[in-house]
Order: sequence, then structure tokens, then C-alpha cells
Amino acid sequence: MHAFANVRMIKGPAIVDVNGACHVLGKDVSGHTISVRPGKAIPFEPSTRCRLCVSLGTGGKMWKANIGDAGTFMWRDIARDISASADNKKFTVMLAGNSDTGKSTLSTYLANFVRGHGLVPCIIDGDIGQGDLAPPGSIGAAMLSGQIIDLRDVSTHLFEFVGNISPAGFERLIVRKLSTILKRGSLLGDISIVNTDGYARDAGVQYKLQIANELSPDVIVCVGKNPALFEALRDGPWRLLRAKASNQTPKSKSDRISRRLDQFLRYVGDGETFAELWKVEFAYKNRLFSQSELSHPPIKQLEKENLKSMFVGLCLSKKVIGFGIVRGIVKDNIYIKTNVKNFDRLYLSNIRLPSNMFGEIRND
Repeated sequence: MHAFANVRMIKGPAIVDVNGACHVLGKDVSGHTISVRPGKAIPFEPSTRCRLCVSLGTGGKMWKANIGDAGTFMWRDIARDISASADNKKFTVMLAGNSDTGKSTLSTYLANFVRGHGLVPCIIDGDIGQGDLAPPGSIGAAMLSGQIIDLRDVSTHLFEFVGNISPAGFERLIVRKLSTILKRGSLLGDISIVNTDGYARDAGVQYKLQIANELSPDVIVCVGKNPALFEALRDGPWRLLRAKASNQTPKSKSDRISRRLDQFLRYVGDGETFAELWKVEFAYKNRLFSQSELSHPPIKQLEKENLKSMFVGLCLSKKVIGFGIVRGIVKDNIYIKTNVKNFDRLYLSNIRLPSNMFGEIRND
């Protein structure tokens, strides 16, 4: 039983000193100081005698929420069910639902719960627009060695590159990339938790069904109210569970842009390198192009003026190892802002970033 009646939702930037017994997403944070990133809303579940000393930064916010609308209590039975089902065998859980229903929050809680019960979780973040384990336009997977509060504190182990921040028009590519990273990620842990993007209405319903059919999860959790999505997923070989949406404040446009930019900055880094063109392959939407095609580009992504400022995935031996921004092509060399030093393939994208990295992200 919980010894509290309310959840404290805290949106960053914020610093929280916890004086007393308190949990965040299943992790015991009693007596700790917690930093909440800008734009991130986290549910604190304090005991009746716990005191939270909160210092809010610009844009930060704190409010009370009922345990039936936020926090982990409303998801506890689902977590217990999944943890018991996953015991002693490889297991896959897929989360689906609309944007801002709490899928990322639930995935973190599920990972913490099973980690607390002796299982090693691998989280796969398939949200190519607002993901936590990879930069926008990409998919990331990470094995958790301990319980966490924010997925952005985790070191990502595996990447796949899509090249767009919206799934529309890239559905089949995303399905293939999710399948590939699930096969690789399942080797890292006992249970794979696949979080999908919020494109779950109209054409997005069939897209989610495509993902489910390809991944063949043991359990699908539909988060929030979406009757069409639930009905489409009802008849598969998986178990289908409903989860209540978290009553958290939807991210504003400025929150989304800020968090997206933060991810680009985090993964691109501040280094710079170059490579000789004849040593590099180019790929777009899983199609390979030769260096000779730069002279007569069959697609606009290969045109020199479009390559400049393009966000790219950097690949070595067929594995994505990092990310960068193309500075330009001079003579027979391509210059890239990145911390990666050695690569043999560039994954091209529809994403162009401003040279100063402070403008709004464009998805051409």
C-alpha cells in the first residue's frame, strides 16, 4: 500500500532535495538530490513524512497529481504481470499509443521494476522525433545495469539510422530498423522493452500493426485511449494490455524543439574530421550510392548544396557508430562536425541543421 495520496509532478529545469522516503518511477531516491532536465516532467512519489525541497529554474514547474492519474501506482499490476511472465525466458514488450500519453515514462518504470526483480532490461527507443536514447532521426537501444530516472542518463549501446524526424513516408524503413535492433538488443538483456512513437491515428494505426507483426512481441501495452489502435492489435498472437495514460502536461512546441536540439548537440559533439570521398559510401533509406554519383546525383540528398549542413549517421563495418553534420565538400574531401574519427559510410537524411546549432530544426 502507498503511504501517500498525491504525486508531485516536477518539470525541469529543477533541483530536488529529497528529505525522507520517496520513489521516482520505481527507483528509491530517499535522501538524494535529483536534477530534472529542462522540459522533462517526472513524478515523485513521496511518503507522507517526506519533504521535497524544490528549486525551479526558468520554465520549471511543480504540481500535485492524484495517484490514479500520474506516477506508477496505476501501472503496478501491469508491471507485476510482465515481470512474472518474463521470468526465465527472453521476452519482448511493445508500447503503443498517442503522443504525450506517458509511453517513455512507462518504459522507464517497467525497466526499473523488472531490474528490481532480477531481470536485465534492454530498452529500445523507436521514437525518431523525440527519442531519449538516440538523436532525432535515429533509433537507440540500451541495456540497463541499474535503475534510472531519466533515459537520457543512459549510455546507448546500439543505433540504427532512419534519416527523418517524422515516421510518415518512412514506415517500412522504421519497421525494418526496429526489427534489426531488436534482434541485436535481445542479446543484451532478458527483456526487451520497445517504445514506439506517437504516430498512432489514421494511417499510424496500420503502421503500428506492421511493427507488431514484424517484432512479434509477447505483450503489447496500449497506453491511453485509442479504440482504433486497440482494435487493430486485438487479434495478434501477443497478449494485449491496456494502460492508463499519465496525466502529465503535454510538451509545448518550444519544449520539443529544445529537447530535440539538446539531443543533436549531445550526439554530434564538438569535434571535426574529414574523409576522402573515394573511401566513403553513401546511403539513403537503405539504398547505397557510389561516390561517382555525386557528379550526377540521382537524388537531391546527394547534391552538394543539400549535403551541406545535413545531419548524417556515421557507419563503420555496417554498424552506426556516431553522428555528425556535413560542413561541406572541398575538392575530394568531405568535412564533418563530429567526434567520430573513422567511418566508411554516411547515412544521409532529410534533416538539415543551422550552422550555429541554435535555430529551429528543419526536416526538409
